[in-house]
Amino acid sequence: MMRAIAISAMAFAGTIATAYEPGQSDYVFSSDLVAQGFAPFGTGGSGNTVYGMTNGSDIYLCFLFDTPEDQATRQTALLAELAGNATGRTIPNIPVVCLMTQ
Repeated sequence: MMRAIAISAMAFAGTIATAYEPGQSDYVFSSDLVAQGFAPFGTGGSGNTVYGMTNGSDIYLCFLFDTPEDQATRQTALLAELAGNATGRTIPNIPVVCLMTQ
């Protein structure tokens, strides 16, 4: 009897979980979240995240939003610095975008 109740409860819970559809929201740059008072937390790189940001019950997961060209520009400039041949120190920032979780 107890087993049948447990199986029925699990089957019903599975129906609810699959019927739930995720909402949508705009992505946000991590610097904007910091300005809004969000604090970073570690994610261990799960799901290719860089880190997360939280403020109360709002949680965002953050990802690199970079281009191969900007990566190459940074690498070239940093290698020139190591070699003592740097002509300047201005390089592209590393963009990170954050997506709201629910």
